[in-house]
Amino acid sequence: MTIVRSLVLIPILTFCFVSSFKLVEQLDLNKETDMEDLDHYLENYFTEDKPFALLLDYDGTLAPIAPNPNLTYMTDYTTEALVNISSNPNVLLAIISGRGVDDVKRKVNIPNVIYGGNHGLEILYPNGTRYIHEIPDDAKENFKQIVAELENICRKGAWVENKKFSLTFHYRAVPDDEHDIIRDEARKIIESHGYAANQAHCAIEAKPPVVWHKGKAADYILSYQYGPNWRNEIHAVFAGDDTTDEDIFELLKGMGVTFRVTKDPNIETKALYKLPSTEAVTKVLQWLDNKFCRSCK
Repeated sequence: MTIVRSLVLIPILTFCFVSSFKLVEQLDLNKETDMEDLDHYLENYFTEDKPFALLLDYDGTLAPIAPNPNLTYMTDYTTEALVNISSNPNVLLAIISGRGVDDVKRKVNIPNVIYGGNHGLEILYPNGTRYIHEIPDDAKENFKQIVAELENICRKGAWVENKKFSLTFHYRAVPDDEHDIIRDEARKIIESHGYAANQAHCAIEAKPPVVWHKGKAADYILSYQYGPNWRNEIHAVFAGDDTTDEDIFELLKGMGVTFRVTKDPNIETKALYKLPSTEAVTKVLQWLDNKFCRSCK
């Protein structure tokens, strides 16, 4: 398979080299990834006997983006690979999503998984324990106002997804020539109340004014599981498709294998690799199951 490189010369990928790898290699975005590609680029990463942490986004990574979040689903192949991986006692599997935590758990519906919702503001462990990041009372009051004002501008298919701690203003169904107008209206409302307005796929995500994001949530999960020195204790892999996933790419830079799911060859990312589709992510999961998880059972 043709590999598009950001420089002419890129050294062979080995575990010791991953720690200083700062370039982005993209598996051919015009061709689906196969097992031989993954053998070539990943097999040398798992060279030591260490626990394995697999972190994943959901929408656009495990399941294709749909016109409505309720319509997304994982394929049977994706589910099978995740079930196999999650059943391994040497593996930590965490899904960290912008969805509400109960929503993403319902969508994935696999036990032995740590679920992170609202970009990690809430974390649900397999034993039912929950972590909820503290949000100031004044921010909670502002959130109610944001919801009310955004609902007032909903038109032509735009709608507000209220996730209790954050929200997503969806405008995918709005006519294309009106996207910019309604997006800017929503952004102005969100930011006027002190919340961050982050661009998503035909949507604006409103996040509270706290220093917390997916990267901090991932660090919290890994520190809780493996201790503060987790970087030297484990292998780690993460795949995500959005700008909100860049914080985890940054967290794992120099010690983990990371994938940005995108068809855009020009998009800037801190991930180690680019993958063209959710189908390619499934291939990665199957490779991990076949090459790593089954060998350590």
